Amino acid sequence: MSALDTMMPLVSAPWLNTDGNPLSVTALPGLRSEVVQGLECTYTGILTPAMKALLGTCCGLAGTELGSIDFTGCWFLEEPSAVFRPALTLAVDDAERRWVAEIGDKDLPGPVWCVFPDPEVAVYVSDDLAAFVAALGERTCRGEMRAWLQDLTTQARTVWSRRHAWASRPHEACHLDRAIRGWLSGLPVDAYVYDLRAPRTPRGWPYGVLGPSGRQFRCGRLPVFAVAGSPAEGWRTPHPRTRDATTRTPATAAVSFAIETRESGRQRRSHSENPGRWPFSRRGSAYRRPIQGAQNVVSELRPCA
Repeated sequence: MSALDTMMPLVSAPWLNTDGNPLSVTALPGLRSEVVQGLECTYTGILTPAMKALLGTCCGLAGTELGSIDFTGCWFLEEPSAVFRPALTLAVDDAERRWVAEIGDKDLPGPVWCVFPDPEVAVYVSDDLAAFVAALGERTCRGEMRAWLQDLTTQARTVWSRRHAWASRPHEACHLDRAIRGWLSGLPVDAYVYDLRAPRTPRGWPYGVLGPSGRQFRCGRLPVFAVAGSPAEGWRTPHPRTRDATTRTPATAAVSFAIETRESGRQRRSHSENPGRWPFSRRGSAYRRPIQGAQNVVSELRPCA
C-alpha cells in the first residue's frame, strides 16, 4: 500500500474517540486543479503527483491539538534552519514547536521533525506525512495527545543532556564509517558530528549547540549533521529549564487556515486563482520571531560522496 493510500482514509473519514463520538478535528476541503497548479509557484519543493492528489482531496486539518495542519505550505513561514530545507511547515503549536516535513524524492513529504525552541533540539517524529497524520489521529482518538507530546519533550531533553556524549569529531567518525568519509574529511577540524541514522530513541539533533559564528552542515539528505565554530553557551551550561508545553486549552473548531473557506472569514492577499502567502494569524505571528543566533548561522548541505 502506498503512502497516499494510507493517507486518504485519515482525511476522508471523521475522527472518532474511544466511545465512537466524532471529534472536533475537521478535514479542510481539497483544492481545484487550477489552484494546485498555481500553488507550484510558491510551494517550497516539488509537488509530486501523490501530493497533488492529496491536495485535491484535502488541503489540511483544523481543530487538532497542534492547531491547524497545513499541507499547502502557504500558512507558515518556511523552516529557518537550512539543513531541513526544502521543508513544509505543517504546524506551529501554542508552545512554538515547529512541525516540519522535509520535501525530497518521496511521494509525500518526510521525514517529519518536531523542532523545539527550548531546549533547542529537533526530534525525529515519523518517516513521512502519512505516518505523522496517522500518529496524530491515533493519539487524538485515544485521548493520548498529552502523553505523546510529553514523551517528545522528554526525548528533546534527553538529546540535549547528551549533546556532549553523542558528538564526535570528524577524524573519529572517519574510522567508523567509510560511506561518508569523503563528507567527513571536508568538515572543519573543530566540527562536532551527530549521526542520527541509527534508529535509536531518542533520535534528535541538538541544533542549539551552534554558536553565534558557527556553521551547520548536513551530509546530503541523510540524518547526519555537524556544527562548527564557536560553541554556544548551551554547549557548556546545564540543561535549560523547559516550560511544560503540553498543557493547553482544547482546540476550537474555528478554521484558521491558509486556504480561504466559508468558515474562515479571511481574505487572501492575492487573486483567488493565484494563491500566495496569505495573512498570518496569531500562531503565524509568533513564528516570525527569529531563532537565537539565526542571523549569523551559515548552513551547508554537502553531498555525501
